[in-house]
Amino acid sequence: MGRLSSLPGPVRTVLDTVVTLAIAVAIAWLGQAFVVKPYRVPSPSMVPTLEPGDRVLADRVSLDFSSPSRGEIIVFHPPHCKAGHNDPSGVCTSPQLGLRDGLAGTTFVKRVIGLPGETVWARDGHVWVKDKGKKPVRLNEPYTHGQATNNLPHQVIPKGDYLMLGDNRSISEDSRIWGVEPRGGMIGIARVRYWPLGRLGIL
Repeated sequence: MGRLSSLPGPVRTVLDTVVTLAIAVAIAWLGQAFVVKPYRVPSPSMVPTLEPGDRVLADRVSLDFSSPSRGEIIVFHPPHCKAGHNDPSGVCTSPQLGLRDGLAGTTFVKRVIGLPGETVWARDGHVWVKDKGKKPVRLNEPYTHGQATNNLPHQVIPKGDYLMLGDNRSISEDSRIWGVEPRGGMIGIARVRYWPLGRLGIL
């Protein structure tokens, strides 16, 4: 501190500015790495909730203290499979768990539909879930805007896994193609759409 005070005023001002900026950048980096992180929506699989090009902030902290809930929109890395069982982006093209060997590098944004231990299926265009010892329940899904859900056979969600579907059910490439999502592949919960400004809002 004594050395700094002996420097000429303009030099001290420059050094003070540099240090302040460095601290600000470090705080921003830490915040993005551990608290919130921005993501760009790459496809129309979540239309109309999220449009291609929308930008969202993912809350990375909540998943450290609680499990995902049905209906939450999650940013995650989908599963990667053994050679010959992936699409060009490295995502599994089969729901078979035995083919998996890790996580794909690409990032998806989908909605949590099935929870660990539940039996999930689609009938007459609607998603049904059944927890152990309880009656089947047809999900109320206003975010699909009446789109039918097809190609979802009866399946029991393994412990630690989640069934993920896009809101735009007619085109979404989701758990119906690549299977359930492992808890460890989830990055954060999409909380806010911050861009474009005309679509700013809570998710």
